[in-house]
Amino acid sequence: MRHVGLKVLAALAAAPFVAGSALAATAPPVIGQGSYGQELVTRLMTVHPAVSAMTLYITVPGSSGPESIAASDGHTGNPPPAAAAQALHAWRAHFAYEKASKQLTAEVPMLDMSHKKAGVMTIVLHGKSRPALIREALRIRNELARRTSYAANLVQEAVLNPNIPLDSYAQHIVDTELAKHRDVLILAIHATTPKNANPEILASNIGRIGKEADSDDMRVVRDGKTNLEVNKDLMRYEVELPLKNAAGERIGALGVVFPLTAHTHQKAKHAEAIRIRDEIAKQIPSAAKLVEPYT
Repeated sequence: MRHVGLKVLAALAAAPFVAGSALAATAPPVIGQGSYGQELVTRLMTVHPAVSAMTLYITVPGSSGPESIAASDGHTGNPPPAAAAQALHAWRAHFAYEKASKQLTAEVPMLDMSHKKAGVMTIVLHGKSRPALIREALRIRNELARRTSYAANLVQEAVLNPNIPLDSYAQHIVDTELAKHRDVLILAIHATTPKNANPEILASNIGRIGKEADSDDMRVVRDGKTNLEVNKDLMRYEVELPLKNAAGERIGALGVVFPLTAHTHQKAKHAEAIRIRDEIAKQIPSAAKLVEPYT
């Protein structure tokens, strides 16, 4: 486990950051249907019925400028309209409200969960007052940020194993725990179930559903050992713990990631991750339950 001092973090803050560079080296971007960004657009529009249109623009790894990578109307691969490009350049949201129709058109800069610049979102909402719709647009931007590890996360494949449902009981658990623990950046459940022969991500707030466990994950799953790591950008403290069911049987692993600063108390975060893991274990009667649809 690495501990990070003030000088190291200060040097990191001054260094340039390229979102998603690791992704660019390992997998081609997925734009539109099948992408994690498109899945998020669909999800957000479902839980926010005031939204009638939504498009996300990021600079895809290897591209020279932003383009639409997910859209409610299915139109992707286009540069942002002028108002959105201006909002991105100035890094300031722009709102236009039509009083007669109670419709708000907004261009809102997007962040990832580490508060780094990710792109710009265009969104159309209706049916409420201008202040109420502005608040909702910003709330949606923040919800999107909490489910975006970094900009290029949005152009990863949303589901790698179609046998695992997006609306699973495991996803319900992850969403519930994230709402309770606002200081957690990432929460991911890995397990083997009747629907997947090898340990895979069953639920997370960064997509990648069905991604097979890597060597670090397998050490936790197979040997029951905990991984404690600082990520390569020195911005996140990662705790991966053996995950058990309510009967105490080891069924997989739980990844818990916290933001890292010079003041992060790593032992306290490790203890918090254990408490979260224990809360989750009590909710799991069996591994098979995790991949049942949740209603």
